[in-house]
Amino acid sequence: YIRQYPPLGDTIRNLFDQASTTKNNPWGISDHDTNTREIQSVSCTTGIFAQDHTFEIVKNYQHKRLGAKAMWDVATSTGEIATAVLVPSTKAIHFAHAAQQMVNRKSFNPTVMYSDTWPDKQVFWELLIKGLEGRLGLFHYEKRILKTLRKKHVDFHDAVSGLLNALYEYCRKNFELLLAALKDGTLAATGKKYSTDEISELLGTKTFRDRYNRFLRKSLRQPQTMIQGLDDWFCRYKVIASDGARPAGGRLDPFHKVPLFTPDTKSAVENCKEKAQYLSDPFPLDDMYDNIEPGPNSKHNLTEQSLLSPS
Repeated sequence: YIRQYPPLGDTIRNLFDQASTTKNNPWGISDHDTNTREIQSVSCTTGIFAQDHTFEIVKNYQHKRLGAKAMWDVATSTGEIATAVLVPSTKAIHFAHAAQQMVNRKSFNPTVMYSDTWPDKQVFWELLIKGLEGRLGLFHYEKRILKTLRKKHVDFHDAVSGLLNALYEYCRKNFELLLAALKDGTLAATGKKYSTDEISELLGTKTFRDRYNRFLRKSLRQPQTMIQGLDDWFCRYKVIASDGARPAGGRLDPFHKVPLFTPDTKSAVENCKEKAQYLSDPFPLDDMYDNIEPGPNSKHNLTEQSLLSPS
């Protein structure tokens, strides 16, 4: 016979709900009301926000009983969440009321919206916010192609670097300062001075992007330049070429004997070529980034670049 046992999950949840909704505290406001007011007070002063549907977070709820399929949320350039609601589908009718309430805030004055599905629902958003410009987020744009590649292929990492190069280039001024810091040893904690050959091997790798992207501003290429770059990239890594098409420059993986591309890659590239016109920056490059000046003890004196786009 067990005399002591832990409480049931429902009991713990009920106790938490009671604690979060009670006003029996020194400040007289419950945690629930505090969090609600904090979200309702989020403003959009830079003119940029992003919206999308998140599906994984629904697993934290009893979504089957609630009928929720996703969470629709909005983030501003400061990283704050302006609204978040559970919805039964991704249709506009299910988040239209929350969107209207958000837009009605006096301090919410957006001019540009980033979305992972733009120009889907373009008519809805242009009716809701007059003069709104829509943009595709770079992360979701490149992910449409990258998710169709075979990650174990020997050319995968080179292909990722080539794809990103087709979409954007680094600001020359920032890149020049970064190269100088790498060569004079002021950037490495150990004081290591990188040679030209070592920098060449490092460029275009995931290690380079993870370490140094925070010092570099990305300048998105113009739509036609981007389309040409995507065509060149596709021909560079495809294995089979149709009659009359550009020659194929790819190869089978020497170990797995499979091509880099899957059957979905070509359609993904064609889709991205059609949507290239929605990827360009809405503002000049200087207005797309916040500068974070180096600390007084910094040796490299490199300015970190914080992208205003929350996508």
